[in-house]
Amino acid sequence: MSIRQIAMIASLIILLLFSIAFAAEERPPAAEVKTGAITGTIMITGAGPLKDGQVMLYDAAAGPPPMPFKYERTPDIAKELDAEGRFKVELPPGKYYLGAIKRLSNERIGPPQTGDYVFRSLDEKGNPKEYLVQSGIVLDIGTVSAAPLKPERLLSHAVTTSIEGFVKGKGGKPVADAVVAAFVTPAMQGKPLFVSEKTGKDGKYVLRVPPGTYYLRARNVFASGPPQEGQIVGYYGEGDAVPVAVKEGERKKGTNINVVLFPGRGPFSETNPQKSPQKR
Repeated sequence: MSIRQIAMIASLIILLLFSIAFAAEERPPAAEVKTGAITGTIMITGAGPLKDGQVMLYDAAAGPPPMPFKYERTPDIAKELDAEGRFKVELPPGKYYLGAIKRLSNERIGPPQTGDYVFRSLDEKGNPKEYLVQSGIVLDIGTVSAAPLKPERLLSHAVTTSIEGFVKGKGGKPVADAVVAAFVTPAMQGKPLFVSEKTGKDGKYVLRVPPGTYYLRARNVFASGPPQEGQIVGYYGEGDAVPVAVKEGERKKGTNINVVLFPGRGPFSETNPQKSPQKR
């Protein structure tokens, strides 16, 4: 194992420990939070309830509104719909954006793909609609419809503001099926604010984001927990995570990320995320 690999793993472990400690300190006791709720029913246009789909809630105070085709913000809360497409989500008081999706890929998070059933709650101007959640009150949005995402809806929206680069493994080889996530703090704790689509064989990623400064982490799963043995892990920066600033309308290219296999109980092997290192 090289000194560089050891330094990267040590830094990642420190970031992980800091993230866990920080999250524990910041999480208020459940008894102190007085909740409200949002309820409703999601149907597929002309085809019954959105069975096995998810309703997604975005805390308006935690980040920008979700803007389809410009960037995909990770939901703060996602909950399964029942067999009738119904949901009820308890939430702390505040303002929230709402959407729903049924992914053909069965991935938990990430940008929607062609054929996925998608619902976006928009106001009369086409902007994400805000829902006010109040303590002790159940807000019923009624019945709304989701429709399959068509290819032309994806292709007709060009990338405007983004961070782009390549995910590289051992010997600078490109890593396929990697996901790059954006955080606003160097601890990179909890769920990312934005995620890219999976890289292709060339290892290239495109991370759509609004203007801002972000810290980037690469994994081979849409996950927020600690990595498992044999999974790839890495972040942008040498030794320490380095922030990446992007302006409105800028496509910041050349932001490459080096990854290694998380060692677990075994040594490193190749950077193919489908291969696990041999155990001792």
